[in-house]
Amino acid sequence: MDNSTAPAALEELARLVRLAAQELDRAIASCIGENSVGRWHVLAAVADGEGRSMSQLAEATLLTGASLTRLIDAMINDNLVHRRVDDTDRRRVLVFPTRRGLVSYQVMTTAIADSGLDLLASGSPRLPKALTSLIGHIREAESAHA
Repeated sequence: MDNSTAPAALEELARLVRLAAQELDRAIASCIGENSVGRWHVLAAVADGEGRSMSQLAEATLLTGASLTRLIDAMINDNLVHRRVDDTDRRRVLVFPTRRGLVSYQVMTTAIADSGLDLLASGSPRLPKALTSLIGHIREAESAHA
């Protein structure tokens, strides 16, 4: 590949990765009966009952401040999660699942397993590894040019 086609190839790669992410989110949302996968990500993050901070949930959902706060507020209104001040650091608020949230997460997990979508990750172990490698290469290139 010569230098004139490299930017076009990068643009196409970025478009394809974004399209794949959108299609996967659409398929999962349709499978679990939600408009987006944000609730699924939050419930997956808190399902162990340990509680997660908003920064931990931002990492799990890839949502930022206001969007994540709106999502958590809506989930509280639907009795899927609740907030509680951290016992060890009173400045932190942790999000925990409710019983209804845990049941909802189990229903979502079962729907995904029944649909076969989970086989995209477990049936093709090279795909997650390739994406992780791509992320690493992007971060290396970014830090080399910073």
